[in-house]
Amino acid sequence: MLRVLALLAVLAGCSVGAVPDMGPRVARLVPDSGGLQPAGSDLRIDFGRDKAGVVEAVSRVLGARPGSDVVNAECGAGPVNTVSWDGLDLTFMDGDFLGWIVDDAALAVAGGLRVGQTRAALEAAGVGPFRDTSLGVEFESGGVFGLLETDGGDAPVTLLWTGLTCFFR
Repeated sequence: MLRVLALLAVLAGCSVGAVPDMGPRVARLVPDSGGLQPAGSDLRIDFGRDKAGVVEAVSRVLGARPGSDVVNAECGAGPVNTVSWDGLDLTFMDGDFLGWIVDDAALAVAGGLRVGQTRAALEAAGVGPFRDTSLGVEFESGGVFGLLETDGGDAPVTLLWTGLTCFFR
């Protein structure tokens, strides 16, 4: 019996060290076309929710307060409030959560999309079509939109978003 307990203790120590630290954003939050999904939970942070509650919930899930909270009064849709954490921007209008933007490869988006993926990898996964715009090369997959800087197969995704944005085209 003592040998079994000793073996379990050794294995437990090995498993703790073997789990890579993926960072809090990767393990805790997945943006999707309807809002945000805290990992491992049936609860959601959907579009349309009040800013104060969304900021509090996301701060709790990420373990950090936002780094900035600014208003862009010149957005074509009207004044848009953007609250930002490292690699994640949430957009609000009239106090309602209406969109998100991801620009960090460490933050995976639902459907497996990730900043840094190449156009060739996206095409191999069936993503497309791609279209040239004044922002760059844009695409859509499952209600999530993305941007490539150029049209080449090795061009990486630089930005992912859904919902309300304030991009000037």
